[in-house]
Amino acid sequence: MSIGNKIKKIREFKNLTQEHVANKLGVSQSNYARMEKDEIKVTDIRLKQIAEILQVTEEDIKNLDETIFFNINNGPNSAANQHCTVNNYHISPEIQKLYEDKIKLLEEKIQWLEGREKGN
Repeated sequence: MSIGNKIKKIREFKNLTQEHVANKLGVSQSNYARMEKDEIKVTDIRLKQIAEILQVTEEDIKNLDETIFFNINNGPNSAANQHCTVNNYHISPEIQKLYEDKIKLLEEKIQWLEGREKGN
């Protein structure tokens, strides 16, 4: 995934408009849109500015992966200042297998209990 696309995903996740971010950067909305489309290169300095606006780190943007899910911790007055922290957690294949096995066992237990109720 390109850096522009990663920025776009985070911006949308935070429910911010292109116009809002563009205004904070001091650029036109159309020029900002071109950054998200990778038509304009995002320099390291610009990436730092965008990260500050989105309230994430540059590493959060660079390392964004669609296979990672988000855990949002809303900060104080989050509705007023759009503040939230994005924590990226990757589920290991071992943990995923454990959850799948547990779900399977619970489904089997439900079937067993339903069969028992029908027998009474």
